[in-house]
Amino acid sequence: MKEKPGNLDIRELAILEKLENNGHLTQRDLSKEVGIALGLVNHLLKKMVKKGWINIKNIDAKKIRYLITPEGAREKSGLLYKRVESTIHFYLDAKRVIKEKVEHLKGDGVKSVSIYGINHISEVLFIVLKELGLELTYVVEEEKEGEEWFGYNVIGMEEFVENKDSVLIFASFDKSEIDRFCKEYEDVKVVALRE
Repeated sequence: MKEKPGNLDIRELAILEKLENNGHLTQRDLSKEVGIALGLVNHLLKKMVKKGWINIKNIDAKKIRYLITPEGAREKSGLLYKRVESTIHFYLDAKRVIKEKVEHLKGDGVKSVSIYGINHISEVLFIVLKELGLELTYVVEEEKEGEEWFGYNVIGMEEFVENKDSVLIFASFDKSEIDRFCKEYEDVKVVALRE
């Protein structure tokens, strides 16, 4: 299976960042720190050597050091720029989609809502709710119950169901996850960010 170019860019950036901080890392260390297979690390390092992004220096028979070249440093900056730009596009797209899905609530007379799930989407949702003037009542997530999120105490579904006086917005774009949740909590009014 061929890797998508975008995925390789992120992995190459991660390897370059790790090597910039410590050129003595082994391929096994890189595999663990970056979270990709050892064989893929080996492939990417060979590719980066061939492209002139890194040089390999033999320290002794068993140890080598990876040195990022000036071209590698330029490429790392370019990859970092692409990653930041991609993140900004994700944020703007997510914000637009979320706003389209929840702005009708205010028109329907809803004054307060709750969020289910703590992730990047819920962070964007939080900003949209503030912009729309909708009050956030609860933040709900089983695994993080008792923790704090943007000044709100996170509660579990059991507590939410007991006090279900607000609409619950499910912070996910994953249709199967949304469907599973809605089936499990049929009595809860859930706004899905995806149909």
